[in-house]
Amino acid sequence: MSTSRQDGLTFGDLGVSSWLERNLRTSGITKPTEVQEKCIPAALTGRDVLAAAQTGSGKTAAFALPVIQRLQIDPYGVFAVCLTPTRELALQITEQFTLFCTGTPFQCKPIIGGEDMKAQARVLHSKPHIVCATPGRLMEHFVFDETLSANCFGRMSILVLDEADRLLDSGFTTEVRIILSNLPVTRQTLLFSATMTSSISAIKEMNLNNVLHIELQNCKPVDACKQLYCFVPANMKDVYFFHVLTRYLECSTASIIVFTNSIQSCELLHKYCLHLGIQNVALNSSKKQKEREESLQRFRSQRVQVLFATDVASRGIDIAQVDVVINFDTPASVPDYIHRIGRTARAKRTGEAVTLVTQHDVKRFLAIEKAISQQMDQFEVYEHEISPALARVLAAKRTARLQMADTSKSRIENHKRLRT
Repeated sequence: MSTSRQDGLTFGDLGVSSWLERNLRTSGITKPTEVQEKCIPAALTGRDVLAAAQTGSGKTAAFALPVIQRLQIDPYGVFAVCLTPTRELALQITEQFTLFCTGTPFQCKPIIGGEDMKAQARVLHSKPHIVCATPGRLMEHFVFDETLSANCFGRMSILVLDEADRLLDSGFTTEVRIILSNLPVTRQTLLFSATMTSSISAIKEMNLNNVLHIELQNCKPVDACKQLYCFVPANMKDVYFFHVLTRYLECSTASIIVFTNSIQSCELLHKYCLHLGIQNVALNSSKKQKEREESLQRFRSQRVQVLFATDVASRGIDIAQVDVVINFDTPASVPDYIHRIGRTARAKRTGEAVTLVTQHDVKRFLAIEKAISQQMDQFEVYEHEISPALARVLAAKRTARLQMADTSKSRIENHKRLRT
C-alpha cells in the first residue's frame, strides 16, 4: 500500500465506533499505529487482509477492533474464530478482546490444550461470539463432535490467523486443514504475522478475495533493540552464559528472557540456575497448562527476573517490559530470531538482545546478519572473568542433570505401575 501515514489520525478517522474508541482510551490506547491505520479501514469493509509487521506494532488491535465492530451488527452465535500457535498467545488475545468489549454482552472464550475437553465442549455449544483457539485442540473438538460445525459455527463470518506463518507451516497443516473444512467457505479472512515466509505467501492464492496485502519493515528487528553477539567455545558455553546473565542482573536489569532450542536445555538451565541462587521460572511445552500460566504470571509481575523459554514464548506474547533477550542457542532460522528478540524493545521502549555463538553456529549466525542487513556488535567476555565461576557452574549443572534423570526415572516407573 503506497499511502503515507497521516499525523494526528484517530481511531474514529479509521471508522472505529465511538464506544469502542472510548474503551481504547480507557485501556491507554489513544493513537493508531501504522499497521492499524492500514488494516482497520479495509477490514471494516469486509476485505481479506494479509499483513506482516514488526513485533510490538499493534497487530492484535488491528484485527480485534474490526471483528468487534462488525460483530455488533449481528451479535448472534460464533461470529469469529482466531487461531494462534500457542496457548499463552490464545489466552492473551482473549484478554485483549475481553478488554475491548467492555460494556457489551460480547463473549470471547479460549479453547486450548491442557484444559478439560468436556467443559470446553459446553463452552462451544453455548456459542460465544469469539473463539480464540490453538489448532490442535479446536481440531479435536470438530473430530469428536460431528454436530459442532453445523450447530455452532454455521454463522461464523471472520477467521483470524495470528502468527500466520507458523500456523501455515508443516507443523500445523493437518489441524488447520480440518478446521477450515468445518468452517463456512464464505467468510472474511485476516492473516497477521511479524515475518513473511513462503508458507504465508502461498496463502495469497488460497481462497482470498479482494485481499489487502501489507508488508511493513518485514523481517527486520526494531531499531530500539540493540543487538549483540557473544562468541563462546562450545565446551565452555554454560560458564560464559552464566557470566553474561549475572552481568545483566548486577546492573539491576528488571527482566530477562533466555531462549533455548530445546525443552531439555530449557529445563537444565532453569534448574542449574536455581542451584546457583538465581530465582527464575521456565516456560515450555512439557509443562502442564497451570504451571505455564503460573510461570508467565510470576515473570510478568516481576516476582522473578529471569524466564527460561523455548520458542513457545517467542511469538506474540506481550510482557510490559522485557529489558534483555538472551539467545542461549543461536536460533534455527531468521524468523525465529526476529520473533525472539521481538519480546524486547516493544511499544517504543528500548532493549538489548545477546546471541551466544559457538564455533558450530557461525554459518547460521552469519545468515541472520545477512538477512537483517546488520553487523552486530560483540559482547566482550574475557577468560579471566569467567574462571572464578567455572567450578560452581559445572557442579550446579551436574546436580541439575542428576535431578532431571531422577525425575525421568520416577515418571517411567509410575507409568509402568499404571499399566500393570
